[in-house]
Amino acid sequence: MYFNEIASIQRRMLIDVRQAYEAWSAADQEMRHRFAGSMRWQKRGAAEYLMRKVRSVEKSLGRRQPETERTYDAFIQGRAAAKDRLAGLVAALQTQAAIARSVGVGRVPSLTARVFRALDEARILGHIRIVGTNALYAYEALAGIHFTAETLATGDVDLLFDARRALRIIVPEPEPRTVLGLLRKLDHSFKLIEHKPYTVANADGFMVDLIYPQASPPWRSPPGVCSLAEDDIVPSAVQGLQWLVNSAPVEALVIDDRGYPAPIIVPDPRVWAAHKAWLSGREDRDAIKRRRDGEQALAVIQVLRRYLPQFSLADGFGDQLPKALRQSFAHLLEQVPAEETREDGWPRPEW
Repeated sequence: MYFNEIASIQRRMLIDVRQAYEAWSAADQEMRHRFAGSMRWQKRGAAEYLMRKVRSVEKSLGRRQPETERTYDAFIQGRAAAKDRLAGLVAALQTQAAIARSVGVGRVPSLTARVFRALDEARILGHIRIVGTNALYAYEALAGIHFTAETLATGDVDLLFDARRALRIIVPEPEPRTVLGLLRKLDHSFKLIEHKPYTVANADGFMVDLIYPQASPPWRSPPGVCSLAEDDIVPSAVQGLQWLVNSAPVEALVIDDRGYPAPIIVPDPRVWAAHKAWLSGREDRDAIKRRRDGEQALAVIQVLRRYLPQFSLADGFGDQLPKALRQSFAHLLEQVPAEETREDGWPRPEW
């Protein structure tokens, strides 16, 4: 068995943490956008003007008059109220995190979760998807189960970059607006690996890979790759990733080992499992990785059959897959047959 069901108290805790996070996230976004920066009155000659400053840009909102005074009062009072509300939600989130730790809900390594949150804050989570083993955290959160430690074993994070569009990183000055700069805000020890410009690692050996689908023909670079800075990570082209990029994105909220939530966007689990099954059949892949790929594919299909009916494996889904994946997917389904049911539709135990 590749996974275990979580206890009812853990399921309730997941719901509570998600609700606390959603409330905090909405308040945090309001602070970042509606109440970002500051306002002040500036005297120019005989008149005063209302100035709004956001980061390094300051502009006038008009001469002092009843309308601009109302704008100023609404901003100052609204910002103070929003800060108070945000402080209360932060306290609630801290409490929920402590409880989540105590009941064993936290799953994702804390630095991995911090990478997810940094991508979300930079507004590129989705343009960059989480693939590889770490995608399993999303699927188990959706299903209310825990995969075994062996199934989740990994030492890196794979970031799938959709190179069909230009990538933009929004990081406040003076930090560099690069993927590497984003990671160094989390841990200053991150640096590029020699001879592997698509990989960065910190002092503890935690690695992050930036990859993108290999173009056809392979020597043609997608437009997004050219938009990255010269001193940034150089994404690596990998065959087969186009299937994951083209699949429907799936959003989830995962919990790190300190009890704090983190948003994650991953490929459709059916396509992810089919891709893993395809990898497990490649003779040019490391034998140990091939075996793990096959086991992870089986694990996800088992979870889909039992807990995630919204991702239907019937209705000809396999026929919609690219030709290269169909055979692997069909073989995968043969290894995990649908549970037999009685005539009245009740599931039968697997004695």
